[in-house]
Amino acid sequence: MASTSSWEFYKEEQTKILWVYICTQDLTGVAISINKWWKTRYPEFKMRIVSKKEFEHIEMQE
Repeated sequence: MASTSSWEFYKEEQTKILWVYICTQDLTGVAISINKWWKTRYPEFKMRIVSKKEFEHIEMQE
């Protein structure tokens, strides 16, 4: 897992899914930033935006 000030992500190698939790209430620019980051760093992965509860559940499964 890596984190920034606006979002956290968990990379699931086996299924090629990036699980992303947006940590801020101010969504201005965050969606564009996440999309650009995803397309340049992990183009072969699918991305899923999830709630904090779901994100923590996914992390605990690992």
